[in-house]
Amino acid sequence: MCCIKSLFTFASLKKGYFINMSNEVKVALLAIAAIGLTYWGYKFIAGKNILKKSNIYYVTYDNIGGMKPSIPVQIRGFDVGFVSDIKLSDDYQQVIVTLDLRKDIQISPNSTAAILSDGFMGGKIVELRDSDCSQGNCAESGDYINGELVGLVGSMVSEDEFEQYIKVVEEGLSNLIDTINQKLLNGDKDTPLGRMFTDLEQTLGNVESSTRQLDGLMRRSSEDISGSMANMRSISDNLEQNNETITRILANADKMTAQLSSGELEVIMKETKAAIESLQTTLGSADEALSYVSAITGKLNQGEGTLGKLLQDEKLYEQLMLLSGNLDSLLEDLSDRPYRYVPFKNRKKVLRYDRQDEQLESNGN
Repeated sequence: MCCIKSLFTFASLKKGYFINMSNEVKVALLAIAAIGLTYWGYKFIAGKNILKKSNIYYVTYDNIGGMKPSIPVQIRGFDVGFVSDIKLSDDYQQVIVTLDLRKDIQISPNSTAAILSDGFMGGKIVELRDSDCSQGNCAESGDYINGELVGLVGSMVSEDEFEQYIKVVEEGLSNLIDTINQKLLNGDKDTPLGRMFTDLEQTLGNVESSTRQLDGLMRRSSEDISGSMANMRSISDNLEQNNETITRILANADKMTAQLSSGELEVIMKETKAAIESLQTTLGSADEALSYVSAITGKLNQGEGTLGKLLQDEKLYEQLMLLSGNLDSLLEDLSDRPYRYVPFKNRKKVLRYDRQDEQLESNGN
């Protein structure tokens, strides 16, 4: 304020006097004027005109719901000031808010500064309620007034409107419930709602049947389950009784593993390696033998050698079969008539045997 007055005072000086000032004085005057204008502009943007007087009131809140400074203060939706400062009390139990109101606005000491939500985006405003002081009982600048934090629903809708909305909702719900009851009690199962409840009834019936079956199964299997639990208990007891034996077995296995790892494992690996090499040699020999057999088989298939010719020449096979038949007949005749092949000194005796044979054959026919 003083800076602005000084600026106007210096501006009222004669032009010649301003021209005769030194450059340092001119720069100082311009700096003072710029600072004054900046301060006035900041306060004006914040909602306070430092050229006008205002009334200051204080409000205490337990919680301000994220309210920030510079938000508007309204009476019935009309801006009458702004929030100039917010700070905590000395014991940090309350928040003290400073309201900067126009000088012509007078409020009652029983007024309530309610913090309301200005829409769904989180903005806040302060609304002064019960602020009429037309009877002459008005609060003075610097007094404390009551504070209240109103929720989102209370900020959007008044109490009377909220009660009306509740009545409308109650009537709508009542009509809806009456309609549902009418649809359920008229027994019409062709409607979607009737089919839904029919399906629900069938589902509950299936659940009840499954529950009974499960209960019967559990009752029938109770003895088996008890037996299985007894067997498990017996196994557990046996394990507990043989704990020392199992511990010794594990210790022996550990000891054996340590021995193998210390020296014997290397010997076993060498012996295994030698056995594998011997097996590889044997497999090589077997491979050579199989190759030789494969070569012989190929030659036989091609008819090479005596056996190959025998396998490939059908005429030779037939001659051998004929020779075998003749040999069988000879051996059979030798068995039946050995006297024909035994040298006799008397030829007549041989002829006599021949006649006897002929006679026997004629009698047989």
